[in-house]
Amino acid sequence: MAERLRYRAFFSYSHADTGAAKRAHGRLEGFRIDRELVGRVTPAGPVPEALRPIFRDRQDFDAGASLGAATLAALDDSDALILLASPHAARSKYVNEEVRHFKARHPDRPLIPLIVAGTPGDPENECFPPALRFAVAPDGAVTESPVDVLAADLREQGDGFELAIAKVVARLIGLAPDDVYRRAERERRRQGRIRAAVAGVIVVLAIAGGVFFWQSHQQRATLAEIAALVDKYSLVSPAQAATAPGARESLTQAITAIAEGAATDPRYAKALELLRAGRATEAEPLLKAVAEDKAKHADKDAKDAAAAYRNLASIAAVSDPRQARRYYAEAARLDPSDMWGMLQNGWFRQQAGQLDAAQVAYVRVIAGAKPGPDDRALVWAKFGLGDIAQQRGHLDDALATYREAGAILDRLAKSDAGNTVWQRDLSVAYEDVGDVQKAQGNLTAALASYQADFAIIDRLAKSDAGNTRWQRDLSVAHDKIGDVQVAQGNLPAALASYRASLAIRDRLAKSDAGNTRWQRDLAISYGELGDVSLRQDDLAEALASYQAAFAIFDRLAKSDADNAGWQRDLSVTYDKVGDVQRAQGDLAEALTSYQAGLAIADRLAKSDAGHTDWQRDLAVSYIKLGEVFARQDNLAEALASYQAAFAIFDRLAKSDAGNAGWQRDLAMSYDRIGSVQVAQRNPPAALASYQANFAIIDRLAKSDAGNADLQRDLAMSYRKLGAVFERQGDLAEALASYQASLAILDRLAKSNADDAGRQRDLAALHAKIGDVQVAQADSEIGQQSYRSALAIMEHLAAVNPTSLTWRAVVVAVNYKLAVNGDHSADRFAYIAATLRKWKSERPLSARQADLLAEVEARLSKPSPP
Repeated sequence: MAERLRYRAFFSYSHADTGAAKRAHGRLEGFRIDRELVGRVTPAGPVPEALRPIFRDRQDFDAGASLGAATLAALDDSDALILLASPHAARSKYVNEEVRHFKARHPDRPLIPLIVAGTPGDPENECFPPALRFAVAPDGAVTESPVDVLAADLREQGDGFELAIAKVVARLIGLAPDDVYRRAERERRRQGRIRAAVAGVIVVLAIAGGVFFWQSHQQRATLAEIAALVDKYSLVSPAQAATAPGARESLTQAITAIAEGAATDPRYAKALELLRAGRATEAEPLLKAVAEDKAKHADKDAKDAAAAYRNLASIAAVSDPRQARRYYAEAARLDPSDMWGMLQNGWFRQQAGQLDAAQVAYVRVIAGAKPGPDDRALVWAKFGLGDIAQQRGHLDDALATYREAGAILDRLAKSDAGNTVWQRDLSVAYEDVGDVQKAQGNLTAALASYQADFAIIDRLAKSDAGNTRWQRDLSVAHDKIGDVQVAQGNLPAALASYRASLAIRDRLAKSDAGNTRWQRDLAISYGELGDVSLRQDDLAEALASYQAAFAIFDRLAKSDADNAGWQRDLSVTYDKVGDVQRAQGDLAEALTSYQAGLAIADRLAKSDAGHTDWQRDLAVSYIKLGEVFARQDNLAEALASYQAAFAIFDRLAKSDAGNAGWQRDLAMSYDRIGSVQVAQRNPPAALASYQANFAIIDRLAKSDAGNADLQRDLAMSYRKLGAVFERQGDLAEALASYQASLAILDRLAKSNADDAGRQRDLAALHAKIGDVQVAQADSEIGQQSYRSALAIMEHLAAVNPTSLTWRAVVVAVNYKLAVNGDHSADRFAYIAATLRKWKSERPLSARQADLLAEVEARLSKPSPP
């Protein structure tokens, strides 16, 4: 274009669409063109730094069908015409006249439709005016010859706002859309706008030079087919693969590449046929053969070979994350410069517990990421490093890394307030920070972080109620807040949060019964409700919730026996059902449930010996069995189960001495073994086990003094040592150990007074110390310790009156005080009245029935003169 016109474009729209027009116009004029593109010569001239000015007519669109002189002048002085297409625009004589005039006078200039509402070709909901749908003769007459039109679509079910804007920008400056959105929008596509991603990839493959890609009916069908395949395989992917960063977009790129390659490579053609038939596992060997052939020529084109392996990995992830992990690793080896591919390599390794390899991959992303194009890969690599630090128990490092990612995202979100991708990622950063703060015992800070996360997601969800991804995010935000409320002992509030989450998930699941991810989310919500009911001692309700979850997981697992994620979900749910059955005293049924869970965990662990999470799951299943055996007084079997768990934890801990989580698991194994040895009346062996536990926990707690969980573990370790000393009759050593435990718990409780678990731990220690003091014939001081315990538990019971467990502790401490002469008659009367009330509501446990009989016998005796 020899001479620059006054306006980059003329923006035509109906006054009924003014709100959408303002948003699109503002985004276009504010669009930041990548610096690497500025100045490049294209058929439209040199690429500008910005697109200003874009003319937007503000006069009354109902004034008539003729155009004013200023409007005609602006049309003639514009490089292009952008039409905001909608049913209102299709019916507007004024808009039609602008299009007709522009097409007649400037047939060589771009006319770019941008759909905001309606459906092209639908007589009742047409969004294109006649002058756009039909050819315009040189004399300005609208003919009856239809023309093929491709419009960018602002709607979420179309391209999505950002990608649609990028397409318009590409046309305005004369570049292929890839040159624009590969830099400005590539990271946005990764958030799951499947139609946008499919359209983007197809455009990249079909563009030649700066010519805009106009879809034929066949090409539209190809887009629809690819989108359908992506939806299909995204739904069946294992939970692990489905939640990988950019999983759906990677799958989109893979299927699109296969569809494109089918024209020249019969292996791709056959693979596409198999994918259509739902036989992805059979397509994998064909894709692997293509990748291996390309790898043979990697010295000439390593990037092409790496892309083939990434495509192979995306398809493999549908059914086998283990193979996907291997393929992503090979792709990263061939082309370490592809930051998103390197990120995927790190993510899949992290999910398999290969933390060292994952950390190397993330560090490479951080070192190689270029500002701008790789911003999102950089942020997610920092998320990954934070996750690894958290898994290893380095909470301060994790918090610092998450905050670094959050600072980047906060800057990006503020620089582009309309960019929902940055907003959503910022919410993830808040969530991750909250997770660490919760692990550190800082529940107040954690709740604030989760509420900041919720505020962002709630705003996004309200701005587009039809966006199911944001609705799902909102359900997760409710869950996180509920988790803190559980930790604070505020179970009614937690129940409300979990129910709000379940309401969203139930609605999503009912809207699309074939969406297995939403079905899985619904099952998770039922599990959370069961967890709260179990803590409230409402065992019937807990069992009902867990069984509802089980029904979903069982159905999913049976629908695809090879889906490891669903098999694992089923195993965990067997354990939850077993937990309720054990609490109900139905040990035989609990054992059956735990054994079913262990059978699945064992099968998964054997299928992938390098998957450390599955190895750990197996160890946890052995512990569950051991707990039932211990309750049945089958101490030999209990010890064997705990030792089987110990063997796994010991192997994991030795494989990565820096993994604090595995070291902690090992310490807990020593603790379980010690508990059996106590029951076997073998105090020396128990003491040795507890001391081994203490050595590990003491080291971990000293290495991370800010980790509240480890500090609590240390306090519990002191308590276990004290219990052994007490059994051995060494009351002085017992008291010293208990007081060391008390000092830690008192500090934890004071630092976070709203953590109900910490408060309960503190109360239990006061009671244990009281027992020793009474045994030392120091009844008065013992009573003071009991009263300290009682004060805490009465407060907790008042906060959560539905918790039978806490009220039972109040009764138990009152009994200790009563038998030691502290207002005995009044306390015995209180205990009797309470137990009688419980008896009228439900059967008492054997222990409670015995206590009631004893107290009533005491009360029936005449008082001494």
